[in-house]
Amino acid sequence: MRKKKPLIFAHRGVSSKCPENTLSAFRKAIEIGADGIELDVHRSRDGKLVVCHDETVDRTTNGKGVIQEMTAKELSLLDAGGWFGVAFQEERIPLLEEVLNLLQPTTLLLNIELKTDYFFYPGIEEETYALVRKYGMEDRVILSSFNHHTVLRFQRIAPKVLTGILYSCHLYEPHKYAASLGVKALHPPMHLAPHEIIAEAHEAGLLVHGWFSRERFDVARARGYLDSGVDILITNYPEEYLALRDKG
Repeated sequence: MRKKKPLIFAHRGVSSKCPENTLSAFRKAIEIGADGIELDVHRSRDGKLVVCHDETVDRTTNGKGVIQEMTAKELSLLDAGGWFGVAFQEERIPLLEEVLNLLQPTTLLLNIELKTDYFFYPGIEEETYALVRKYGMEDRVILSSFNHHTVLRFQRIAPKVLTGILYSCHLYEPHKYAASLGVKALHPPMHLAPHEIIAEAHEAGLLVHGWFSRERFDVARARGYLDSGVDILITNYPEEYLALRDKG
């Protein structure tokens, strides 16, 4: 996947212009020609894999509650777009399978982040891989998590799928840590991805997929990120990054 300029992934879909982690945000990513999409996965009370960032629905819907304590039916009744704008009031929390079905006919890549940071969701790795296989997308999926136990479990059951470790702290020699786990990619926030970290990762045969914390789009900084050497940029502003990258 390494290119001179990075691939551009839409973070939770085009979340600067649509409500995050909704089908509208993912369709927008397809429309603008993003190289890939990043999304987050939890599991409902009745065992469905659902796409939402937080452990609760409080921030991104008109409801309240913990996802793992709610059924997929209950989650589907919530408005997941009205908070963003009136035009998105009919948006719902999608199932992972709905997103795979949407992306399968396209060429987009997909970064699935398993949100096992707080709730472990035993068996979620096998369930996720089963869906990825069902849609024949093993070679188009990247699996990441802040829970590195999850990454290793997924890697054991799906050795052909690219895996990466998410982190948001100053890891010492992260390329050596990642290599010791056998994963193929680092997923640091861009403020923790200086040139030497990227160079050491590449020398170790690793990919670097950078993301942003409290992102604000700035043209000058964006140009620097595009020239940083990362393999993928995961951003809320994919349309703006694509325009800068493809302008040459």
